[in-house]
Amino acid sequence: MLSAWGLGIQMYTNIKHDDKKWEPLKICLSKGALGSKILVTTRNESVAKMMGSVDTHLLRPMSDSECFALLSQIAFEKQKEHHNILEAIGRKIAQKCGGLPLAAKTLGSLLRLKDTVQEWNIVLNSEIWQMEIAEVEIFPHLYLSYNELQPAVKRCFSYCAIFPKDLEIDVNTLIRIWMAQGFLSGETAEKMELKGREYVQDLAVRSFFQDIEEDDLGGHISSCKMHDIIHDFAQFLTKSECFIVDITDDEDITAKEVFCRNARHLSWEDHGRASSPVLICSVEKLRSFLCAKYLPSHVLGTLKSVRVLDLSSCGLQELSPEIGNLIHLRYLDLSDNPIRELPRTLCDLYYLQTLNLNRCDKLSKLPEEIYKLINLRYLVASYVSYDAPSLPQGLEKLTGLRQLRCFKTERRGSRLGWLKILNQLKGHMSIIIDILNDESDVIEAQNAALKNKNGLQSLSLVFRGEVRMDVMEALQPPPNLLGLLFYGYVGIEFPRWITTSLNNLKYLRIKYCSSLPPLGNLQSLEEFSIFRMKKMKYLGREFLGIRGDGRAIAFPKLKSLKFYSCEEWTEWEDIREREEEDVVSIMPCLRKLRVYNCPNLKALPHRLLRRTPLDRLDISYSDLLIEQFKSRGGYEFLRPTCQVKIPSD
Repeated sequence: MLSAWGLGIQMYTNIKHDDKKWEPLKICLSKGALGSKILVTTRNESVAKMMGSVDTHLLRPMSDSECFALLSQIAFEKQKEHHNILEAIGRKIAQKCGGLPLAAKTLGSLLRLKDTVQEWNIVLNSEIWQMEIAEVEIFPHLYLSYNELQPAVKRCFSYCAIFPKDLEIDVNTLIRIWMAQGFLSGETAEKMELKGREYVQDLAVRSFFQDIEEDDLGGHISSCKMHDIIHDFAQFLTKSECFIVDITDDEDITAKEVFCRNARHLSWEDHGRASSPVLICSVEKLRSFLCAKYLPSHVLGTLKSVRVLDLSSCGLQELSPEIGNLIHLRYLDLSDNPIRELPRTLCDLYYLQTLNLNRCDKLSKLPEEIYKLINLRYLVASYVSYDAPSLPQGLEKLTGLRQLRCFKTERRGSRLGWLKILNQLKGHMSIIIDILNDESDVIEAQNAALKNKNGLQSLSLVFRGEVRMDVMEALQPPPNLLGLLFYGYVGIEFPRWITTSLNNLKYLRIKYCSSLPPLGNLQSLEEFSIFRMKKMKYLGREFLGIRGDGRAIAFPKLKSLKFYSCEEWTEWEDIREREEEDVVSIMPCLRKLRVYNCPNLKALPHRLLRRTPLDRLDISYSDLLIEQFKSRGGYEFLRPTCQVKIPSD
């Protein structure tokens, strides 16, 4: 067993020649545990020498045959006609890769989209191979794929040069920024979103994007990254328009001026030191301004042409009224700022499409005239507490809204009816629900018509008081809902629709509630998590929805079942011995069971779990259950290959 651990560090080339910058890092790392080793990876040998490496291992370029093996693995993913002829051409193309893995991967992604000998020969005989620009030795390979893109996709890709290297790019944000810049064609926001996703998919297929992550609900690409060399290529394409200025160290701040006169898109990271340099550029011509950490006070009023303005994490406690002068602004990100109030002039931004207020926890309200933002499509605000900003009268006029992350009811008039005609809402929405016990609350809930909002994929219902059952029934979500969270519901009974209407529900979380409904007949449910059920002492068989005649199929697609901090829970009822052979199926797809901080639970239902093909059982902070397993060897109901995680003494 290894007693030391490795730390991998990637050294970026923009500071590779300044050993002063490595000195503080080297001092920190020299205090590691005995036997620890540091692994430095770099594209420049001088960095290894500067770090005083004990052993330098130079990776040789791949051989032509290795390049072809990598290229063909991607290029021939689908069976092609003329395979033998294409293979011969492919070997010649592989020789042009110069032993570079990224080149082989990029060309493989390009050739995968081509089916004929003629198309492969065009790649082989391209004049791009004659490029002799030293600093872009790999760029010819990228140009081949880049030139295959539609002009609109080229523009969207090259714009990504404005983002910092190694950034995890949120795809929804990226598409909204493309939309704000006018890069996406389409008559409606929905068509532009679809076009944006098509472009992202195209770039991912051609390996311009990597580290792809997909969302759980729609299966769309949710995030991605750009390889450093791909990012360098994008910057090369836009070197006269896109600039990234990072004021982070002593050498940088001794510079008096930063020149980027022709910039149209600028990313500015300034940590607000007194001697920060002066920015020399045509600020009034900027169409994008991404600012991190510190916003110079004189800049905001000069951004006359800006369409995308990102002021996230700038420490803003107030937003200047001058924001209202940015008449071309389409995208405004104010997330992660301690702003208490937004100026009224914000509502003068007629063309504003996206307003991001994520984690602006001190914001108490939105401007009263927000209804004037008739082009607003995305009001993004994720709140983890009840202190969400109050929504002003007139919200219902924003009929183009496609995202409203949080809606808050009020005790004096629930306002739920404001949602009536907002039927373009999509994605996720949280509704914070106050005490709703009046007849008028029923009418408001019915007018909200949540069941008609078919674009909603997931819904959080957060309760902070009693809600009468007819209001609950009126809050029925759309039938195609994929994810649902119940938080703080104190009712003994749940609305009927949770067991009868959500046939497509895949993810369910129940937190701080007082009981559980019989959920076994949810035909599509795959993940079910139960949190802090403080009043639950007994989990009976009715939870499975087993019928009296014994012909039940409970949770037919459930893969993951998790219990968290159910501290009063003592018993989980098992199926009866005489039922064991009669019951058709109980959780036949269950793969993962987790019990966390349930200290009074005495045993797991052995006969029930004997019918499930568990791959993983995880028990933590549940002393009685852990003791049972240790003393009785309680593994007889588990598959031999099941991974069991139980704390040792």
